[in-house]
Amino acid sequence: MLSVILLSGCASSLPNEGPLQRFSDAIRSYDNTLTKSERDAAISDLKDEKDRQRAQVQQVKNAPKSN
Repeated sequence: MLSVILLSGCASSLPNEGPLQRFSDAIRSYDNTLTKSERDAAISDLKDEKDRQRAQVQQVKNAPKSN
């Protein structure tokens, strides 16, 4: 009797619309790893930002002092 009650409770919580989502698709939303192209783009962005920061530091060092 208890198992019937538990199963009916679980069945009522299932989604009514469309087929169930594939397991790999459901897990992908929790996966924080990057694809190769995403990783390459992130590395490129970081290198560009580092170069920009270095140029900005160099510009400040070369600026005439106003003391």
